[in-house]
Amino acid sequence: MMNLRSMISRLGTGIAAAAFGFSMFASHTASAETKMVFATHVSAGSVNSRQYDVFLAELAERTGGAIKITDKYNSEALIRAVDMLRSVGRGVADLGYFCAGYSPALLPLTSTLELPYLTTKGDAWAQAATELFENNEDFQNEFRALNVELLAFDAPSPTIIGGNREIKSAADIKGMKLRALGDMGNIVQRGGGATPVPLSAAEIFTSMQTGVIDGYISIPLWMPYPENWLPVTKTIVDPGIGTYYACGLVMNSDVYKGLSDDVKKVLAEMRREFPKKSIQMVMDGEQLTVDAATKQGISFYRFKPEEIDEWKKNFDFDALETDWYKRRQELTKVDLPAFMTKFREILAKYEPNSIYEQKFPETK
Repeated sequence: MMNLRSMISRLGTGIAAAAFGFSMFASHTASAETKMVFATHVSAGSVNSRQYDVFLAELAERTGGAIKITDKYNSEALIRAVDMLRSVGRGVADLGYFCAGYSPALLPLTSTLELPYLTTKGDAWAQAATELFENNEDFQNEFRALNVELLAFDAPSPTIIGGNREIKSAADIKGMKLRALGDMGNIVQRGGGATPVPLSAAEIFTSMQTGVIDGYISIPLWMPYPENWLPVTKTIVDPGIGTYYACGLVMNSDVYKGLSDDVKKVLAEMRREFPKKSIQMVMDGEQLTVDAATKQGISFYRFKPEEIDEWKKNFDFDALETDWYKRRQELTKVDLPAFMTKFREILAKYEPNSIYEQKFPETK
């Protein structure tokens, strides 16, 4: 694997140490330095990318420079999203950012926790997922079977709908062509009468411009601003679906096993601390979108409770949840409904102390 990493380093561009403050820790550099390659499918400016830059810089500080990121590859420059887990497990990169939705068959337990209408509190979700992971051997083995070690879950943000027209009620979404994938497509089609169009996020702007779609879903509130979708957006909607993705950071297991016990202890501490730090970056990113959208005259709408209930009734949420477990149950021996029941118990413990709030301007 060292030879492979050496080749990768020669092919790519190294991260400038000063950019993440590594120079300030130079005097504390440990004698045993582990150099690592980090791969992600998201862009450098996204919240998902920046929060792990902060995570890894803090890791370098707290371990006295024992871990150093020599190269970072953004936007699938090294590994595609769908290949991330297996590629990190094989040593193509030492660290990788993954989202369970790209590989649900590899992570049936993790992807079970992406169930819509579960919670709107991303920090509570990540705290609960972390606690469950640390106390559930089956959950741990799901990652270790791929030869990766879970370092952190980041706090997910509830999905929004961005539309190219004024939306003043749930009924206004009927007939719209919305970029939507998988189960979210089923929700908008049967729940709200929209037509789902399967597209990658990279295709949203052009597709909005050309009329291929009228809007998008399966997108967090922090994303439209850095991706420059606001010029083609007239309304941002909170449909009350809540969090919808399970993403995090993994390390190659062979690399992890080679770390000292002290470094492993720091990693465990940081995994537990990260949800609260992650959600703050999510909220800061969301505020940037809200501020920019407000300046551009974009309107906001939040589904009323009765509108949320109507959508859930229209597409039959109970049937969706049953099918959700059924499709994943074929991939694991773990009792998924029982797994989810335990997760919900832990989630209920964290939700009252959540600091997350999706701050829309007041709906007129």
